[in-house]
Order: sequence, then C-alpha cells, then structure tokens
Amino acid sequence: PARSATSSDDQTNNSCGNVGTPPAPLRSRGGAEPLPCSFGRLVRAAPSEMDDNSAPRVSREFGRKAVTFTASLCAVTASIWMSNWTTQVSHNLAIRIALWLLKTCTIVYTAITVRGLYVWKRGLRRLVKDPCAKYIALESGRTVEYFTYGSVRDDAAIVVALHGSGTTGKYFNQYWLPEDALKRLNCRVISPSYPGHGGTDMQPNRRIIEWPLTDLIPILEKEKVEEKFFVVGASYGTSHGMSVASALPERVLGLGLVAPYLPETICREAGLWTDADMILRESQLGNPAILLPILGMFFLADWFIGVGIKHGYAEGKEIATRHQDLCNVLIEDAHRSFMRGANGQVFEMLNAETTQTWPDPRKLRIDNIAVRYALDDTIVPPEHGAWLEKNLALEGRKLSVRKDKIGLGHFTWFVDECRKEADIVKTLMENARR
Repeated sequence: PARSATSSDDQTNNSCGNVGTPPAPLRSRGGAEPLPCSFGRLVRAAPSEMDDNSAPRVSREFGRKAVTFTASLCAVTASIWMSNWTTQVSHNLAIRIALWLLKTCTIVYTAITVRGLYVWKRGLRRLVKDPCAKYIALESGRTVEYFTYGSVRDDAAIVVALHGSGTTGKYFNQYWLPEDALKRLNCRVISPSYPGHGGTDMQPNRRIIEWPLTDLIPILEKEKVEEKFFVVGASYGTSHGMSVASALPERVLGLGLVAPYLPETICREAGLWTDADMILRESQLGNPAILLPILGMFFLADWFIGVGIKHGYAEGKEIATRHQDLCNVLIEDAHRSFMRGANGQVFEMLNAETTQTWPDPRKLRIDNIAVRYALDDTIVPPEHGAWLEKNLALEGRKLSVRKDKIGLGHFTWFVDECRKEADIVKTLMENARR
C-alpha cells in the first residue's frame, strides 16, 4: 500500500543539532508479528490489517466510569469530613489519630483523582514545534517528531539512534553520539522520539514490536533512505532496536545495544529480574481508580525530575558528581519528554504490554551486533547483558561485546572515550567492512 504519511517542516536547522520526533505506532490486531519488509520497497500494513489506535483507549464508557467514580469519591469524602467520628469514638488518642489520618488520606486521594480526571480529559497539550526538529503528519492524525544531525555528505552512512526512557530524540542522543565524532566517521543520524515522548503524539497500548512499521518506516521514506542503515539503541532504545532488526533484517547493516534489557518472556524463561513486575497491565490502566490517581500524581513529575535523576539511584549520584554535563543533559531531555503533559508517559511507560513486547533476540537475523553493558548496573541487571552475550554468539556472526565496571553503572558507555569516539557506531562500521 502507498505510504500513509505526509511531511511538514522539512527544513532542518543544523545549528540546533538537528533532533527529531517520530509518530506514535499503530497496533496490529491481536499483537501479531510485524509484516515482512522487502529491501527495495518498504511494505506497510494495509489499513484493514492495523488498528488505528491514535486516540487513547478512553472510550465514552471509560469516560462515564471515570466521572461516576470521581463524583462518588467526592461524595464519600465530603460525608467523611462532615461527620464527627473523632468526637464520637472513645477517648483513646491512638484511635482518634488513626481516624484523622484516614480522613486526611481520603481527601488527598480524592484531590489527586480529581486532578487526574482533568488531566485525562484535557489530553495532550498543544504541540509547539521545535525549530530543530522534523515532523510527519500521519493520515490517522498523529504527529511524529525526529531529528537529524551528523555528516551532510551524500555518501554518509545512515545511523538510526534510539533513545532511552524518559528522554527524547533530541538532547541525550546528541550527547552520547556527538556530531563531531559522527562527521569523522561520515555518518548521518536519524533520531526519533517515541510515542508520548517530546513532540510525538501518544499511542496508548502500543506494541514495541510494531514500532518500526508504524513510526520508523515513514521517517525513512521522508528522508529518502533507500540504502541499508545501522541501528543503535540505548537502554529502552535497545528494545526498539531489536524490533527494527527483526522487522527489517534485509536493511540493517548492524545493531548496537548499549545497556540492554530483555523482554518479559525471556526474563521469565531465564529466571531474570524484569521490570514488568513493577508496572501495570492494560487492564489496570482501564480502571479509573488506578489510572486517574496516577495521572494526577504524574503531573508533578516534571517538577522533581532533577531530584529523581540525581538521587533516585546510585548511578545518578555518580554522574551528578563526576559527569555534570551528562546529568544536565538527562534532566533537560527528561523535562522535554513531558512537554505535552503526563498522559503520554503514563500510557507509554507504565504499561507492561507496551514496554515488554518485542522479538526474541535469539531469532534476530543480523550478522553484525555490538553489545555494551556494565557489571555494576543497578537500573538494568548485568545478567541481561550476559544473557545476550551468550545467546547472540552464533557461528559466522560478528559479535562485539564489551563490559566494564567503573562506578557509573547504567551510564558507563555514554561518557569519556566511548562517547568521544562514538564507540558503538565505530565498531559496527568496522565490522561491516570486514
């Protein structure tokens, strides 16, 4: 079928660093595997084969449930606060304090829920286009943002750079894959933003495995990328990178995985830790008693991003001390990821069915793979990298693995010489020439 995207704002301002935001993906019925893609012509899923999931799964039925629940909660809270329980019960001080705490918690929960209903009803904030970005308007009405930077030579190699969670295609990728190193390597980077991140419209209940077909292919078509390309992903971006390699194996020259993590299915099979146990399922996100309070609390997240990055985990404390420039980039990009409100992040990052669905890495048909992981990573256990090191080592495959322990954990491979030389890209290019 013909491409279902039209482009706007084609000009890219190199002085801005050329960063961009991709469109949010559509979901195939039943979570089916992506459609195959030939090397010459990119094959898109026909409209009848894909669900247009461009609007949040907030149907009228959910809207009625949300309003009814919130109104009932307000009525119950008002009844509790108007009662005189604390004077009618025994004079036991402990009981009276417990009842007072119950009242206080009830009013706080109600206030957060009311705020969440407002955030849900408002939806995404209006997009203010970044002059450094490029945008695509899909026929479904969704907007995709992405950035380009690096070499401008006609023979430049194409690198698709995929950012981590809580960031966008703009600042973080341009930090750990700096433009001067890419120009030395003669590479041009295409750096998309995921659904719900930065300027890209949200895509509730999407599947990462389908992201290449729904978001990346329109970007490649707009940029007139017909040759093969490299794919590198950082952290959350490794899941998208493996999905690209699975969907477009004939087009991927090499796959780079930095601070990688594994899908839930592999973790269950191998007995490894998975963050699927820490987040929600789609069925829970359809429950107003759960979704609305989360939306109500997440609007505060933008105010506390800096504190969370610096003090939320061991690596954050280290980079705040030893690599202040990286810390500042993460904070700035994290603020940008919330630029259109909390809805996108809630539906994108708190849904296990979204964040845990990508191909089995053992089935990848890519002969050139580079893996980088840290032995002291406290965000993604190093066992995930070790599993990839073991299971990706196939006869005839050019597999480059580096692991280290320098006290920076998750951010080990985003600083110093690895960053200055764009190590992961350089390695893939060298392997491709062999």
